[in-house]
Amino acid sequence: MRLQVLAGRASMPRDIHIALDAGIIRVTYRGDVEYEATTQMLREVGRIAAERHVERLLFDIRHANYRDYHIGALRHSEEGPSLGIDRGFRIAFLGAPEHTMLGYIEAVSVNRGYWVKAFTDEAQADAWLRSVP
Repeated sequence: MRLQVLAGRASMPRDIHIALDAGIIRVTYRGDVEYEATTQMLREVGRIAAERHVERLLFDIRHANYRDYHIGALRHSEEGPSLGIDRGFRIAFLGAPEHTMLGYIEAVSVNRGYWVKAFTDEAQADAWLRSVP
Protein backbone atom coordinates (compact mmCIF):
# COMPACT_ATOMS: atom_id res chain seq x y z
CA MET A 1 0.00 0.00 0.00
CA ARG A 2 1.29 3.47 -0.79
CA LEU A 3 0.12 6.71 0.81
CA GLN A 4 1.30 9.81 -1.02
CA VAL A 5 0.60 13.30 0.20
CA LEU A 6 1.89 16.56 -1.16
CA ALA A 7 2.43 19.07 1.59
CA GLY A 8 0.90 22.51 1.10
CA ARG A 9 4.14 24.47 1.34
CA ALA A 10 7.47 24.35 -0.46
CA SER A 11 8.70 20.99 0.74
CA MET A 12 9.45 17.47 -0.34
CA PRO A 13 6.47 15.32 -1.29
CA ARG A 14 5.61 12.79 1.38
CA ASP A 15 5.67 9.19 0.28
CA ILE A 16 4.80 6.43 2.73
CA HIS A 17 5.05 2.86 1.51
CA ILE A 18 3.77 -0.06 3.63
CA ALA A 19 4.67 -3.64 2.67
CA LEU A 20 4.44 -7.04 4.29
CA ASP A 21 7.58 -9.08 3.66
CA ALA A 22 8.28 -12.49 5.21
CA GLY A 23 6.56 -11.77 8.52
CA ILE A 24 7.71 -8.14 8.88
CA ILE A 25 5.67 -5.04 8.10
CA ARG A 26 8.06 -2.58 6.54
CA VAL A 27 7.21 1.10 6.36
CA THR A 28 9.34 3.38 4.20
CA TYR A 29 8.71 7.04 5.00
CA ARG A 30 10.16 9.65 2.62
CA GLY A 31 9.80 13.39 2.60
CA ASP A 32 8.40 15.74 5.20
CA VAL A 33 7.07 14.12 8.35
CA GLU A 34 3.65 15.36 9.40
CA TYR A 35 1.73 14.27 12.47
CA GLU A 36 -1.61 13.39 10.82
CA ALA A 37 0.02 11.48 7.95
CA THR A 38 2.04 9.50 10.48
CA THR A 39 -1.09 8.81 12.53
CA GLN A 40 -2.88 7.53 9.41
CA MET A 41 0.12 5.33 8.56
CA LEU A 42 0.23 3.87 12.09
CA ARG A 43 -3.48 3.03 11.92
CA GLU A 44 -2.92 1.21 8.64
CA VAL A 45 0.09 -0.67 10.06
CA GLY A 46 -1.99 -1.65 13.10
CA ARG A 47 -4.79 -2.89 10.85
CA ILE A 48 -2.43 -4.99 8.73
CA ALA A 49 -0.68 -6.36 11.82
CA ALA A 50 -3.98 -7.46 13.36
CA GLU A 51 -5.31 -8.89 10.11
CA ARG A 52 -2.12 -10.83 9.28
CA HIS A 53 -1.02 -11.61 12.88
CA VAL A 54 2.31 -9.84 12.43
CA GLU A 55 4.27 -8.57 15.44
CA ARG A 56 7.46 -7.29 13.81
CA LEU A 57 7.69 -3.81 12.34
CA LEU A 58 10.47 -1.95 10.54
CA PHE A 59 10.17 1.81 10.09
CA ASP A 60 12.70 3.00 7.51
CA ILE A 61 13.03 6.73 8.12
CA ARG A 62 16.39 7.26 6.41
CA HIS A 63 14.87 9.64 3.86
CA ALA A 64 12.31 11.33 6.08
CA ASN A 65 12.65 15.03 6.83
CA TYR A 66 12.09 15.65 10.51
CA ARG A 67 11.70 19.10 11.94
CA ASP A 68 9.91 19.14 15.27
CA TYR A 69 9.85 15.42 15.93
CA HIS A 70 10.01 15.61 19.74
CA ILE A 71 6.31 16.16 20.45
CA GLY A 72 5.14 13.90 17.60
CA ALA A 73 7.28 11.01 18.82
CA LEU A 74 5.91 11.43 22.34
CA ARG A 75 2.30 11.62 21.20
CA HIS A 76 2.54 8.66 18.84
CA SER A 77 4.23 6.48 21.45
CA GLU A 78 1.43 7.28 23.90
CA GLU A 79 -1.33 6.82 21.29
CA GLY A 80 0.16 3.63 19.81
CA PRO A 81 -2.21 1.14 21.46
CA SER A 82 -5.28 3.09 20.27
CA LEU A 83 -3.80 3.02 16.74
CA GLY A 84 -3.23 -0.74 16.82
CA ILE A 85 0.48 -0.64 17.62
CA ASP A 86 0.79 -3.16 20.43
CA ARG A 87 3.51 -2.87 23.07
CA GLY A 88 4.31 -6.55 22.48
CA PHE A 89 5.49 -5.85 18.92
CA ARG A 90 9.20 -5.93 18.12
CA ILE A 91 9.89 -2.61 16.37
CA ALA A 92 13.04 -1.46 14.57
CA PHE A 93 13.68 2.08 13.40
CA LEU A 94 16.16 2.39 10.55
CA GLY A 95 17.64 5.85 10.20
CA ALA A 96 20.57 7.71 8.73
CA PRO A 97 23.68 7.89 10.93
CA GLU A 98 23.58 11.70 11.05
CA HIS A 99 20.00 11.79 12.39
CA THR A 100 20.14 12.57 16.09
CA MET A 101 16.46 11.76 16.52
CA LEU A 102 17.07 7.99 16.34
CA GLY A 103 18.27 7.76 19.94
CA TYR A 104 15.44 10.02 21.06
CA ILE A 105 12.75 7.94 19.32
CA GLU A 106 14.20 4.74 20.77
CA ALA A 107 14.34 6.17 24.31
CA VAL A 108 10.81 7.62 24.15
CA SER A 109 9.42 4.32 22.85
CA VAL A 110 11.27 2.10 25.34
CA ASN A 111 10.29 4.40 28.22
CA ARG A 112 6.64 3.87 27.24
CA GLY A 113 6.91 0.10 27.25
CA TYR A 114 7.66 -0.68 23.60
CA TRP A 115 10.22 -3.27 22.45
CA VAL A 116 12.16 -0.90 20.17
CA LYS A 117 15.69 -0.62 18.87
CA ALA A 118 17.16 1.95 16.48
CA PHE A 119 19.61 1.04 13.71
CA THR A 120 21.59 2.69 10.94
CA ASP A 121 22.37 -0.63 9.22
CA GLU A 122 19.51 -2.41 7.45
CA ALA A 123 21.00 -5.92 7.77
CA GLN A 124 21.39 -5.47 11.53
CA ALA A 125 17.81 -4.22 11.87
CA ASP A 126 16.52 -7.17 9.87
CA ALA A 127 18.60 -9.67 11.89
CA TRP A 128 17.34 -8.22 15.19
CA LEU A 129 13.73 -8.37 14.02
CA ARG A 130 14.10 -11.99 12.92
CA SER A 131 15.97 -13.13 16.04
CA VAL A 132 14.02 -15.22 18.51
CA PRO A 133 13.24 -13.32 21.71
